[in-house]
Amino acid sequence: MKIGLYFGTFDPIHLGHISIANFLINNKLLNEVWFIVTPQNPEKNISDLADFAHRFEIVKIQIKDNDNLKASDIELNLERPNYTINSLKYISNKFPNDIFSIIIGEDNLINFKNWKDYQEILNCYKIYVYPRGTKTNKSVSIIKHSNIQIIKAPLVEINSTNIRRLIKERGDVIKFISKNVYEYITKHNLYI
Repeated sequence: MKIGLYFGTFDPIHLGHISIANFLINNKLLNEVWFIVTPQNPEKNISDLADFAHRFEIVKIQIKDNDNLKASDIELNLERPNYTINSLKYISNKFPNDIFSIIIGEDNLINFKNWKDYQEILNCYKIYVYPRGTKTNKSVSIIKHSNIQIIKAPLVEINSTNIRRLIKERGDVIKFISKNVYEYITKHNLYI
C-alpha cells in the first residue's frame, strides 16, 4: 500500500490539511494518509503547544468519517526531539510491506536542507510538496530531485497559528476547522 506520512504538530488540524490529504488520495498518488502527530517539533517550543492528547484527539475527530485517513501517535514513544528521519526509519521497519512517502508544504521545502539527514530522506522517500503561496526559488537543485513531486493541489492559505489567534479573539473559525473540532476546542478551553 502507498501511504503518505503527514508529520505535524496539528495545533490544531484544519481543513487545509484534509484538503491536501484528499487531493493525494483522489488523484491516486496514495492509498492512505497518516497524520503523524508530533509530540515535539525540534523547531518549535514545546511550551507553546497544546497538550499532545488534545491535539491527537482533535485529529481523530477531524478524520473519523474518512477510512483513507489515519491518526497516528507513533512518535509519542520515540526518542525526542522527533526528527523525521528517525520516525521514517522506525515506521518503514515496523511496516515493511508498505511504501511510505512524506507530505510537506513548499514553505518546508525551502528549509529542507536544514533537516537532520535530509539527503537520506531525499534518496529513500518520495516527497509530495503542496503549494503554500511561498516564493520558492524554482532553480533550487533539490526541486529537480527525482523524489520531489510538486503537486497541483489547492493552495493552502490557512495556518494553525492564525486559527489559534482567531479562537483567542473569538473570531469565526468554522470555515477553517470542522464544527466537531471547534466544539472539542471550546469544551476544553484550548487556545484561549
